[in-house]
Amino acid sequence: MKEINLQLTPVGKLLKELKKYEKEHWSDCVVAWMDDERTFGVVGMGPDKDGDLQIVVEEVDEVLEGIWSVEDVIDSLEQSGKETRAYLAGDGLSFAIGSKGDIFTEADNDNMIGCNATVFGEYEEEPEKKPVLTNKHIIYEDIALTVLALLGMTTFGYSIYGLVTKSGSAFVEHILWIIASAVIVVVCGLTLYYSHGKQ
Repeated sequence: MKEINLQLTPVGKLLKELKKYEKEHWSDCVVAWMDDERTFGVVGMGPDKDGDLQIVVEEVDEVLEGIWSVEDVIDSLEQSGKETRAYLAGDGLSFAIGSKGDIFTEADNDNMIGCNATVFGEYEEEPEKKPVLTNKHIIYEDIALTVLALLGMTTFGYSIYGLVTKSGSAFVEHILWIIASAVIVVVCGLTLYYSHGKQ
């Protein structure tokens, strides 16, 4: 994945630098400022195939919703070995974290703690996979819909009988049960029909 032989930043150094902000800025968002003046926020992290720590980032504008706080990043970094090398990855690019002097600095009036980052490689982003129902899940869903449809039909028949014979509940209540059970039967039937017809 890495195309340039670059000195990546050890997790231990990131922790040491970031912990300077832990007490007073624990809720501030952690971001990275790129050479082209774009801002990326941390949204996750995990080991890559080489054993390095990939800190996942995504571009942000003014809204910082979903961006990890100083506390979040510290907690996650502490799960990795201090000698593990770390880098940023997002938008199909890999970034090295600036390590000259202090790594992190406080942004003015933005509730952000950030570092500088430089592009050193590219990667192909995997398309987001949609969850696929297994045969087991489909069978359970079909059974539930069938049972519900049968209950609806039974209720529909009982309500019609009660309406004709004027037995049981009040007239209005029979009407309401007839409507409700008819809707249930139709919805379950259409769901079963289209779920199998589209496969």
